[in-house]
Amino acid sequence: MTPETDPVPHTDHLTVLFASQTGNAESISRNIYEQAQERGFKSSHFVLNDFAKVDWDKENCLVFIVSTTGDGDPPDNSTKFWRHLRKLKGVGLTKAKYAILGLGDTNYDNFCQTAKRLDTRLQELGASPFYARGLADDATGLEETVDPWIKNLWPALAHQVICTPTIHDLPQPHLTSEEERIVKDIIEKQEHDHPHHASHAPSSEKPAEVSARNGDVDVASLAGVVGNLSVTEKGPVIPATGYSIEVDFSDMANHSNLTALPRVPNANLKIIELDQPTSGTTTTKFGTVPSFLQTPTPLLLAKVNSVQCLTPDDALKRTISVEFGFDDDVDYAPGDAFGIWAPNDESLVRSVLAALAVKESDMNKQIKLDGQGIPSHLQPIESATLLDIFRYAIDLTTAPKKANIRLYADYAADLAEKQKLMFMASKQGADQFNAFRAQGPTFLDILHTFPSVKIPLVRVIETLPPLQPRYYSITNSPLAKNGHRRWCCAFNVVTYELPHSVKRRGVCTPWLDELTNKVPYGKAVTSGFGSIRVAMFVKPNETKFNLPADTSKPVIMIGPGTGVAPFMGFLEHRTEQRRIKKRLMNIGTGPRQHLEDHFGDMWLFFGCRHREKDWLFKEQMQEFKNEGVLTELQLAVSREEDVRNSGKYVQDLIKIESKRIWDLLSKKEALIYVCGDAKEHGGFEKTAAMMELNKWAQEKRYLRDLWA
Repeated sequence: MTPETDPVPHTDHLTVLFASQTGNAESISRNIYEQAQERGFKSSHFVLNDFAKVDWDKENCLVFIVSTTGDGDPPDNSTKFWRHLRKLKGVGLTKAKYAILGLGDTNYDNFCQTAKRLDTRLQELGASPFYARGLADDATGLEETVDPWIKNLWPALAHQVICTPTIHDLPQPHLTSEEERIVKDIIEKQEHDHPHHASHAPSSEKPAEVSARNGDVDVASLAGVVGNLSVTEKGPVIPATGYSIEVDFSDMANHSNLTALPRVPNANLKIIELDQPTSGTTTTKFGTVPSFLQTPTPLLLAKVNSVQCLTPDDALKRTISVEFGFDDDVDYAPGDAFGIWAPNDESLVRSVLAALAVKESDMNKQIKLDGQGIPSHLQPIESATLLDIFRYAIDLTTAPKKANIRLYADYAADLAEKQKLMFMASKQGADQFNAFRAQGPTFLDILHTFPSVKIPLVRVIETLPPLQPRYYSITNSPLAKNGHRRWCCAFNVVTYELPHSVKRRGVCTPWLDELTNKVPYGKAVTSGFGSIRVAMFVKPNETKFNLPADTSKPVIMIGPGTGVAPFMGFLEHRTEQRRIKKRLMNIGTGPRQHLEDHFGDMWLFFGCRHREKDWLFKEQMQEFKNEGVLTELQLAVSREEDVRNSGKYVQDLIKIESKRIWDLLSKKEALIYVCGDAKEHGGFEKTAAMMELNKWAQEKRYLRDLWA
């Protein structure tokens, strides 16, 4: 529907709702909400899981900003909403008009699936769109779609919602006189360095975001240099290194204008020091797990039963397998995943706080975060320390968004640094922004690269994205011994080096490796882990990436590298199913049956570089093959020459076995499971093949797991 077809506003209220996994959708929705208020629209702002706070019978104008996670799954903070939406029957939203902006990534098959599903479901319930749906692609840059979608949203809303005053033509974004002068200086940039002037301090927002009144922490009291950094059980913490990110700005002087500068988010957050801290933590080996962690299923504290390094020292990647144990039974199915809530690296946390001029004595003060409209992941923080907030609540390693870069420009005292930051935040500086992000800067790197940026602590906490749990496929079966009281997983320890010798590491896998003492290659280590507890939770697989209930259906598993992890759970589960069936057949009174009649073929395609270095789970695979559980074991070796009975890559093996695979698919209704990249074959032209794959996906015969 276009604005012209509905020229008279029919409601006085706008409701903005979001579903966000990493914080992007929430940030965009908050931007829309704040702009709506500035433009005179009466509005409210909710996360989708707070749907009960919305009076749906009276809502006539809704704007949804929703992201997609995994292979088409909705974000965790919208799962309750989707359960509610599925239960609704009939036409219940006939008065509602809506607009949807979806965020996704075309590197995944089900691009913006959450937005598409929501659009369909709302129309089934009688609602109608008043503005064209937007689908933004993170692979090419969200702002390419997001910015024009928001710009054109305002005139569309003017025909839906009564606005007082009517100021739909506000410039976007608004620049202060100080910023206009800076833009002009960029255009007329001279080649010499500019001297430091106090007048270059930011004018759009005052740095003193918190005051001493009403128990608030005074920023001045948080000044100083961190002294001896220490964690009792690990000894001194070596401060993290901040790297200067190298970007070529020689093109900056060639532009006559800067456009599409993002809007700086409002400052809403306050830090309140607590005289009597409330209890809300669980003790672990390295301090506490804060109570503010939000998980889709109950949080569990797991001990470490065993750790095994699966690859030798000369392998390209260090891969470890960990078994976690629980005191009570935990329900799950093979193919499910679990989330681990690992903290940011301790040295990075303390170095960032030091760079923000926080005293060590203030790092452990109990505080509360307060304020209207603060991000949803901060709202549960009723009592926590700065250390725990920087460990568990905010992401210090994800590359910044343009809105962050634009914000940092406000707090750059050096004019040359301010110019570079504003240029990167503009449309004209897209190449420099992308080059900056490509080097994976941490927040510490940003402060190191632009040392004149003196951003207040509260603005850092409020504007950095939420730290995310890391997900791993379960590699064991609940039917095996103690299966309901243990979870196993396998993963590569993520450390790497970028251009210009910039070193990077993952958040969770190096932490787990160090937590379990970096066990050497060889047999599993089952002792020495003491009182270690790891915070985790089960993540049921929304795509039903589980073994079929009908055990006679053939199963084709495709999993190069650590993508094989969930299939080890499949094979262990099928082994136990066969043992149970065999026992039942032996005690039965009916006619004699063959065990194989009850179980379909199981094929596994696995790929590695060197069979002696990174053939993960080699002994287990061969045992499954010898027992008859695994019908076909197809091994691809990419870095060895003249390997008999092997292709170079998994897709080569699939092509070789295409006829037999197609027979399983077409005649026996086999199921395909893919964890990692693979190419399928079925004798179709490409378009027809994709249609057939889509058909199998709808029938739950083609399933993918993108958590691994």
